[in-house]
Amino acid sequence: MVCSMFHPIEILNEWATRTNRFVRPRLDRLELAQLWHVAGQDAREASTWEAVLEPQASDTAKWMIVVTTYGRPSHAERLFVRLGVALRAAGVERQATLLVLHDACGGDYALARKTASSVAARLVWLDARERFGKARFWQIHQTALRIARAWQPVRALYLQDDVDFEENLIERIDAIWKATEEDPLRRVLYLFSSSEDEANGRWTHFPRRELPQAHCRLTNWFDLQAFVADAAFFALLQHAMVPIHRNRWRRRPTMSSGVGRQLTLRLRERAHIYQAWPPLVRHGGEASTMNPEARGVRSLDNREEYAREVSPDARARRER
Repeated sequence: MVCSMFHPIEILNEWATRTNRFVRPRLDRLELAQLWHVAGQDAREASTWEAVLEPQASDTAKWMIVVTTYGRPSHAERLFVRLGVALRAAGVERQATLLVLHDACGGDYALARKTASSVAARLVWLDARERFGKARFWQIHQTALRIARAWQPVRALYLQDDVDFEENLIERIDAIWKATEEDPLRRVLYLFSSSEDEANGRWTHFPRRELPQAHCRLTNWFDLQAFVADAAFFALLQHAMVPIHRNRWRRRPTMSSGVGRQLTLRLRERAHIYQAWPPLVRHGGEASTMNPEARGVRSLDNREEYAREVSPDARARRER
């Protein structure tokens, strides 16, 4: 019965996901070049794959910022403005390298790229040669993991192009990171949260534990809007994704990309995942470019919770 419904490769990949066993070679330079065009144009931008995969100097390897974007050039430009302000406010703009993974959409990203060039010490901008979309979104994250293997960052901040945040984002991340530093299994801090989040976990059963003094909760699951991970996160994942078979969407076209699920399951019982609460990023109000049907089931809209958090009263409470 199982074999009639699932391709054998799907079964192998599900086993690899649940056991965190890697089942295929990592992306090599030739495969990367077939997937992406390196769009560097000036001295601050990598222009060849040799430059992209060059190990980072110790002073720029502290933060790897990964931004994924598709079909939202104005949103991406705004995000880069906000990100630059946040990095400068924390005094870490010279300790960061920005990786932008732009899925092919035909949009004009010239202004966004120009803005991105002044955000961090170094910019790597990759344009997809053809659209990845939902069914190949795992390959976008595969690319980020492969580049992280070369760069060896201390921490990585992942952001999708439709999130927003305050100028003290990095400082607030650091505060939660410090508050949870005694947990040797902490690998991820998920920056998005909302009142819709499942109390017993998503993709895995784990009753969350509230940590109000640390402004977070232990949930052991996360999704992809915005999160922070440490170097051990990449090592645990062996710097690679398990491929996600297209049959996932042939059976149910409204299914999500599967990337958040995979990462959650691969970290299960091997790592701890925390979630900022109240949220550190705002998300919602924009139509999904990847999975609009799923937004009808789960809105992923935390604007109300976020507005309460950034109100003057909330700020005063944090400062006391």
